[in-house]
Parts: sequence; C-alpha cells; structure tokens
Amino acid sequence: MAGSDKGPFWNQDAVMAAGLAFAGMALLQSKLFTIVSRVNQPFLGKLAIWWPLLLIAGGLVLWLAKVRVKISAGQSRGPDKSAGAQLGGGK
Repeated sequence: MAGSDKGPFWNQDAVMAAGLAFAGMALLQSKLFTIVSRVNQPFLGKLAIWWPLLLIAGGLVLWLAKVRVKISAGQSRGPDKSAGAQLGGGK
C-alpha cells in the first residue's frame, strides 16, 4: 500500500489507519466500561466516558511542548553566519 510516489502514507493508508484506530479504541472502551461497572466508583465512571477527550488533550499538550522546545532551541542558536559567508562569496 505504501509504494506510491506521493510518500509512505497516502489516502489508502490514512483510511486504514483511521479504521484500525477506531476499532482499537472501541474495543478498549468496551473493556473500560466492563471494568468500571465492576468497581462502581463515580470518578472512574466519568473517566471511562471522557477518556478519548483526555487522550486528545494530553496529546495536544505534548505536541505543544515539543513545538515550544524547538522554537526556543532555534532562537538560542541565532542565525548561521557561515551560510551568509558562503552565499556572499568571500572574494
């Protein structure tokens, strides 16, 4: 499936990945509901219902932290002076 010239992941791969992710999350949620119904704790019941949103929010936090680290690393290095010397041609 990933042999096209457009890159390793394209339409068919994305659809397949989304389908597998949906099936896996549905299976996980069904297992969570079974476990939570045995425990009978109100907090765990709310967590079992809202876990997809918490998972997405956690992913966003990790992604934003990674972006912030990349931006701060780029600003601390400053511009590359050797590239300007090569482009300007040290005559």
